[in-house]
Amino acid sequence: MRSVLRVVAPAAAMLAAAPALANPAPSGSATPATGSATAPDSGVSERDRVDVSPSGHAFKQLTIDNPLGDVRVEGYDGPSIRIETRKHAPDDDTLDRLRVSLIPPDADGNVRITTTADPGGPEGKPVRRGNVRIDIVIRAPRDARVDATVDNGHLEVEGMEAGGELDTASGPITVHHVSGTLYTHSVSGDTMLSEVFGSIDAQSLASDVQLDSITGSKLVATVDRGKIDGRRVRSREVELTTNDGPIVLEAEASLRGVIRVATLRGDIDVRLHRGARNAVLVRATGVKVDLGAQGQLRDNGWHQATFGIASNDGASIEMRSRYGNVVFAILE
Repeated sequence: MRSVLRVVAPAAAMLAAAPALANPAPSGSATPATGSATAPDSGVSERDRVDVSPSGHAFKQLTIDNPLGDVRVEGYDGPSIRIETRKHAPDDDTLDRLRVSLIPPDADGNVRITTTADPGGPEGKPVRRGNVRIDIVIRAPRDARVDATVDNGHLEVEGMEAGGELDTASGPITVHHVSGTLYTHSVSGDTMLSEVFGSIDAQSLASDVQLDSITGSKLVATVDRGKIDGRRVRSREVELTTNDGPIVLEAEASLRGVIRVATLRGDIDVRLHRGARNAVLVRATGVKVDLGAQGQLRDNGWHQATFGIASNDGASIEMRSRYGNVVFAILE
């Protein structure tokens, strides 16, 4: 294993409107801090930090595109942005070809951060994606929106209050204590959302979606191949759908609330908390359906049960599985 101490030039090494992080435009000011690190495995690594302060306009949106590693965004109550990066490569020449670019904030307070690897080196050899890495940790004002994209890295957002859109290919998505409208998209990385206060639209092609302590007007989760597991869900409108995978939901009934759960090939298990005054109408269809003692099979092939006294303010639950079993229970 080789350890290398690298001293990076001040702002020019980190903030640039183009290839690397260099002096920001007049709309912002930066105070960089540089350092060094010892690579945990073979190769060389480098750590850098820069603080960017607003000038005239508060930061309202972060747009991050990092196909080379992890991204973590942490919210706090201050006005500035702190960007910490760790680059890793097999040698010095390759390390020098890794770029972190900051496009200074525009008139609307939007900041863009991207990473790239220069395609050609001294010998014209391309950089192999699996041999290099750039991990980014950003401390940002919590009222800024976050739009972030990674490839196979871990995408994490915590403590932000303006929602955003998060995309990964095979990397996992983790969101904790976030408010606002949130969109997530993943091909094969698991999605974990906890303590989210706002509307959610979570989509995945071939991975699981886990939901814990969700509150808001609407929750939509769609998975092609994978499981949806929801706990402590309090959204007024819930739509959970899989093509091939089970769905488990533990939720609270709300006045005029609607829950729709559907899967083609998967079992459904819904457990509902309800207040003493909340009526609940449940309809379900599946290979085997269990709605408890109050469940009845109707002439149209649907099983139905009513809990409490039916009213226009009652909650409505609909569950459908073509090739799976359906279980429903009231948790008093």
